[in-house]
Amino acid sequence: MSETQRPASLSARDVLYEAARVACLAPSIANSQPWHWRIHGDTLELHADRSRQLTDADPQGRSMIISCGAVLHHATVVLAVLGAAATAERINDPADPDLLARLTLTGPHQVTAEDMRLHHALRTRCTDQRPFLGIGPLPDEVIDLLHYAAEPFEVSTHALDPSQADLLTLAARSTATVERHDAGFQDGMPLWTTCPDVTIGDDVQETGAASVGDDAPGASPGLAPGHGDDRHTTYLAFTTTHDTRADWLRTGEALSAVLLTATTIGLASSVMSDVVEAPEVRATLREVVAPAEYPQLTVRLGVNESAPAAPLTPRRPHDEVIEVVATR
Repeated sequence: MSETQRPASLSARDVLYEAARVACLAPSIANSQPWHWRIHGDTLELHADRSRQLTDADPQGRSMIISCGAVLHHATVVLAVLGAAATAERINDPADPDLLARLTLTGPHQVTAEDMRLHHALRTRCTDQRPFLGIGPLPDEVIDLLHYAAEPFEVSTHALDPSQADLLTLAARSTATVERHDAGFQDGMPLWTTCPDVTIGDDVQETGAASVGDDAPGASPGLAPGHGDDRHTTYLAFTTTHDTRADWLRTGEALSAVLLTATTIGLASSVMSDVVEAPEVRATLREVVAPAEYPQLTVRLGVNESAPAAPLTPRRPHDEVIEVVATR
């Protein structure tokens, strides 16, 4: 809705709370949801919640920060459709390393058709890790559209050719096998990655969040794998020129933008994080995809029109992830 359509009773705090609440429908690695929102007046702060970090699989916190980047972009989509303009400040403060970004309301925003399309996609996005049965490799114009969605965040996307895709699949299976036999890794996976004590999100559907290893193609807890062998899947690798915390955050924002754009044109998708968690596998992916850049994750894309709906993925209670700071 536009500023003129917004109810007079909807305060800045109400707008920011709604943005934070709906943004929590964002995807996260292993359904970790490692974010915490803090509202100060007309400002919404995004903090990393390190209690949700997958310490064995993600010792540097890269997946945690990428997940937070996705929820940050989701929040900007919600603010836009609420008719609220905001500035986004990405923060790197050694004194407060968990503070990642700040959104500050600046006035009204004229809602566009694109704002509404992205918001609808945010509400209906579905992570589907079953084999895609559809139309074969995506057309170049679709790949370009997804590339443009990531470009504002200084993140590159690379569509893998068949030989690279085969390597990626083998790497994912190899990583998953190592993780299954790694006692330290299994012991380090929190209980909430398999039995989360959280609430169900409004309209989002997501599967495959039982563990990091379940990012491998075709692994979809709670659903039959379906027919097919993933021949019709397009793999999109996300890379950055550097490998800093700022790059990880922007990767998450680009991930959100790409997934929502894909949803608006009827594509199914899922995220593969395993292929960058093992250093040797990440190095191999870097060599074949973009030797001068750093792979951050890979996304599977395709069409699965005839598949049954995926089950809802649990979400954390809003009062656990959103904090309103009293102002004088």
